[in-house]
Amino acid sequence: MSRYRDLILNKNFTLYNIGQMLSQFAERLIQFILIGIVYKIAPGSTTQLAKMLIFTAIPAFLVSPIAGVYVDRFNKKHVLIFSDLIRAIMVLFIGIFLTDGTSLVPIYIIVFIIFSSACFFIPARLSIIPELTSKDNILTANSFAMISWIGAGAIGFTTGAFIVEFMGIRLALFINAFLYLLSALVIIFLPEHIKKHHNKLSIKKVTKELENIIKNSFIHELKEGMVYFFKNKSSRFVLSIFFIFMSLLGALYVVGIVFIQEQTGLVTAGLGLMGFFFFLGFLIGSYFYGKLGTRYSRKKIIFLSFILSGLSISLFAFALKGWHANWPSYIILLLLGIAISPVVISSNTIIHETIDHKMRGRVFSSIGVIMNGGFAIFMYATSYIAELVSNFSIIFSCGILLSIIGVSGYFFTRKITI
Repeated sequence: MSRYRDLILNKNFTLYNIGQMLSQFAERLIQFILIGIVYKIAPGSTTQLAKMLIFTAIPAFLVSPIAGVYVDRFNKKHVLIFSDLIRAIMVLFIGIFLTDGTSLVPIYIIVFIIFSSACFFIPARLSIIPELTSKDNILTANSFAMISWIGAGAIGFTTGAFIVEFMGIRLALFINAFLYLLSALVIIFLPEHIKKHHNKLSIKKVTKELENIIKNSFIHELKEGMVYFFKNKSSRFVLSIFFIFMSLLGALYVVGIVFIQEQTGLVTAGLGLMGFFFFLGFLIGSYFYGKLGTRYSRKKIIFLSFILSGLSISLFAFALKGWHANWPSYIILLLLGIAISPVVISSNTIIHETIDHKMRGRVFSSIGVIMNGGFAIFMYATSYIAELVSNFSIIFSCGILLSIIGVSGYFFTRKITI
């Protein structure tokens, strides 16, 4: 508990944490706003909704590698502030183009800019953590940040639909923009120079630095970041873990939603309740892992999490289909959240502990590209497989496969030197 207390008393980390929570809440809210916009202009159109979601995903492939280079070169505090400000302005622009017309093209462009800005915010948010706390407290800081991030996301997820539904899209847009602005305002109060490697740059020097990047070093640094990423054992290990994690999430995303709807007979209420118990378990797991995780091997904890998470997923599918009762499923999802939480925390901590601070932005951006790729590929693959195989079989099999990967990794961890 003393480690968490130290973080709370750390003014810089607390400001950072409040800022990221506000931004995360806003990010969840904008997703419901986009769903509401599509429904208003083209109700019941899955094609229009799919197009909108594509423009939220494309930046992860096109912008993330570029963003990592800039994050490594510039003050991460400034990157966080400008990312929030751009998103706030763009959200307000959505209201301008939100008319009674049927064209969504201007909104597609704005959505692309919003989520492109997020591609800068995320690596800056993740890579700045070691600059806010001592080296021996990084795992606890990651745990605390993850608790805050998931908690804010869960609140945004559960309340975002109600804000859009009962307050209307336009008012929701103003709330969303205000949250981004408030996040930027909080981050402004972080000290200008958190660590010595942040050199003070005048406007003239910043301009010259930017010109040098554009003219000479951008492609070189992008290439350098990718080479460094794949040569480093730690980053390759974390990449494989996140790829497995996000591929599994993608495989379960569509079929899981349909499966829950089929078994509960509810459209969104069942999803909301089950999501609540999963997020609750994730928060509990993050809290206790932050307190106790320093005692155990990072890689063994990750593979043990895979084993327990896989068993929980398979048991969830069996319970919801076989027992025809929701309460066992709630308990299993709570346990699943607890089991899976160390995966993200441990993986981020490995990057913080083993990757040079000058390369963290590019490493996190590269991981983001691979993660989103795995998610998209397996989401579409299982959506087609579901036409031939039952949703239950896919979910049950994914759980068993994850457990097998966990067992294999756990007993071969001696070969992974991290």
